[in-house]
Amino acid sequence: MSSFEGYHPLLTPIFRFDWLTQFKLKNVAELTKQDLAETADWVNATMQQTMGQTALTWGIERRQTHKLIGWGGFTHLDLNTRTSQLAIQGRRLTAVEQQEIIDRLVHFGQDELQLTIMTLSQSAHVEPTVLAAAGFTTQNNDWVWQQH
Repeated sequence: MSSFEGYHPLLTPIFRFDWLTQFKLKNVAELTKQDLAETADWVNATMQQTMGQTALTWGIERRQTHKLIGWGGFTHLDLNTRTSQLAIQGRRLTAVEQQEIIDRLVHFGQDELQLTIMTLSQSAHVEPTVLAAAGFTTQNNDWVWQQH
C-alpha cells in the first residue's frame, strides 16, 4: 500500500468520515476544547501521521446535517505487525450510531489495512454492548478485537 490518500471520504448510512482538514477549524476546536492554534497544530500532526502511515484519523460528520460530531480512526498503526489502537472522540451518540461507527472502523481495519488486532481503551465511552457486538472482548483495561 503506497498511500492512504484514497481512504476518504468513507460513507455509512448516517455518517461521512473525511480528513480533519476538510472541516472548519473552528468546529474541530469546539470538539477538542482547544484554541484555534492548538487545534491547528493537532490537525497538522494528525495529518503528518496519516501521511507517514502511523495513524489514520477522520473527522466524522452527520451526513444529513453536515455537523461534525467527532473524530475516529487508527492510532499507533503498525502495518508490519497488523496492529492498531482505535480512537473515537466526540459528542455522545446513541448505541445505534456508535455501532455504525465501530462496525465501519473494524471492517475497514480488517478489510483494507489487514489488521489482526485492534485495541480500544475502555475510557472511549463506547457502550460495552456495542463493542461486544463488533467482536471485542475485554483484556486488562482495554477492549480488544482479534481476528480468528
